[in-house]
Amino acid sequence: MRKKLFYLLLVVLGVFVGIFCFYSGSHSDSPKDYCAFCNSNVLIAQKFYEDDLVVALYTHKPVLPGHCLIIPKRHIDRFEKLSDEEFIHIGRVIKKVNMAAMKVFDTSSYLILQKNGIEAGQTVPHVHFHYIPRIAKDSSFLKFFWNMYIASIQKPIKAEKMQEIVDKMKEAMEN
Repeated sequence: MRKKLFYLLLVVLGVFVGIFCFYSGSHSDSPKDYCAFCNSNVLIAQKFYEDDLVVALYTHKPVLPGHCLIIPKRHIDRFEKLSDEEFIHIGRVIKKVNMAAMKVFDTSSYLILQKNGIEAGQTVPHVHFHYIPRIAKDSSFLKFFWNMYIASIQKPIKAEKMQEIVDKMKEAMEN
């Protein structure tokens, strides 16, 4: 009985992952035509950290509270095109974002996700790292994948909420 339930859960999870990949892969034929992370309106609304090499944004469709994006300022589309300096610096910024998210969202763990190419579900043609924090009491893998699916089809968070979170993250990054 347990094996059947396990296999059923695997099938359900597979369906959700498939649907997520289908929706997250829906974009124009030429993904280089538009880069949200080079768009000044996106940067103004979502940016909470910036230095010479890296920008950190709060995502407009968070999987979980605290879902941030860490992005090189230089427009490149794939991970392997990062310079060694950019790669090392992104790692440092991820650590800073983690410390800030722990303060703002009371998180204890996190997941780093980075997709390369359309087939992997990359929807913005600019390399970026998803920082997705988790809280101690929530260890449900199925709930996490459900949230990933829902995030891809939900409406963006309201501008007021985005501004509130960006302000809190800016303050936490400075302290």
